[in-house]
Amino acid sequence: MSGTARTNAFDPNPAAVVIGSGSGGLTVAIGLARFGRRVRLVERDRVGGDCTNVGCIPSKALLHATAEAAAIGAAPGRTGAEILDHVRDKRDELWQHETKEFGSTENIDLQFGAARIVGPGRVEVTQADGSIDLIETDHIIIATGSRPRSIAIDGLGDQHLLTNENLFELREPPAHLAIVGAGPIGVEMATAFARLGTRITLLDAADRVLPDLLADASHLVARRLSATGVDVRTARVATAYDEASGRLTLGTLDDEMIAETDGEVVDGVDKVLVAVGRVPNSGDLGLETVDVETDRAGRIVVDTHGRTSADGVWAVGDVTDRGGTTHAANAWGRRIIRAIIVPRIPAGSEPILPAVTFADPEVASIGEQPPVAPPDVRRVVVDLSRSDRAFTDEATEGVVIVDVRRVSSRILGATIVGPRAGELISIFSLAMKNDIRFSKWYGVVWPYPAYADVLGRAVDDYMTEHLKNVARDVPLWLRGRLRARFGR
Repeated sequence: MSGTARTNAFDPNPAAVVIGSGSGGLTVAIGLARFGRRVRLVERDRVGGDCTNVGCIPSKALLHATAEAAAIGAAPGRTGAEILDHVRDKRDELWQHETKEFGSTENIDLQFGAARIVGPGRVEVTQADGSIDLIETDHIIIATGSRPRSIAIDGLGDQHLLTNENLFELREPPAHLAIVGAGPIGVEMATAFARLGTRITLLDAADRVLPDLLADASHLVARRLSATGVDVRTARVATAYDEASGRLTLGTLDDEMIAETDGEVVDGVDKVLVAVGRVPNSGDLGLETVDVETDRAGRIVVDTHGRTSADGVWAVGDVTDRGGTTHAANAWGRRIIRAIIVPRIPAGSEPILPAVTFADPEVASIGEQPPVAPPDVRRVVVDLSRSDRAFTDEATEGVVIVDVRRVSSRILGATIVGPRAGELISIFSLAMKNDIRFSKWYGVVWPYPAYADVLGRAVDDYMTEHLKNVARDVPLWLRGRLRARFGR
């Protein structure tokens, strides 16, 4: 043991120790505290975790500020440097608020330091001065989040390399930003920095942007990005960078996923943002001392309650195999609270998690939607841009795609591209959680001319086909159920 053991004013035997104060950790700490359980909340760096400091909050503040700047047009407005300053101010305002709030919340002891599990129900916290506190507890909740995945780009040094962890520290927008990875982070930052006048080259090894989405939605986003001046290059990877000239050399992946240079180059790149996924922060936590199981990627394996393989040890958020977003961490955090407070209640079905990319237009999805709908599923497609609200707002592109089981009308998944997509998908989230069939939406009164009115059109289209084709749909539905049950 390094350092010097000491005592402090905190309860040395709290009911729970939460390691990490990101969204998942805060959810659990607050929830347990509300039930009167004493919680030690240990944070290595800044309260709020990635979401507050280097993720959701600064990125959405940047998207909002740049949208306002783009709407102003030729009118005087903030410069790019002023917008980046504003984003940092917003981020720091929330961070300071959360630090003060959770540092004074009843039943929560907020402690800064590096936590490590040293045995069943035992956690050591090493503080900045080297002193060590030993805590004994009934429950340990690991909520240490993740960090950006790194990739090898020959010649790219720290001076020109960006990730979400240092992106928002920029004092001026880059002249030419290459973004490696066209997932949600890459697409959002391409949108924001293009509005600031930055030249954007967006790369992805997949054959389209947002490759996890349905192709129709992905292609719509790509067209919009291209229309705003973003140079979208799919099926391309970055292989080398020359710092003197700013030349980025591109290539492709072979069958063994090895990058091969093909001679294509992008000139004049002054910054490269790498956004190719996340790596769990599961190392140096002492997981081996209590035999916590991890998968091949280093993610902590949890059950439907959020329990790990070790008694009394729980995990939540990006560090687990069930993480990925702030709202996912919040949802799983609530499951942990319930399991600790009322352990005999069954976990129930796992949460159905929506996903949103806050690009222009927004993209939202939920559930499972294969590239081609199977015969027992009706795929409803409605052009959102033809709604009256889209007409008044001059929203020229958008779509709603809903997969509904024939006959039963059960909603299997939905994808929305267009303004307010992140809000509209919440209606599907509520319906799918409570198994409200799509046919039950028929007759719902949607406010006019809100964007939600387009969901009424989708229901009308579904019901028209549903009622016309009941006789044909029944055998298709039966075959689908037999195939799902017996695999044939």
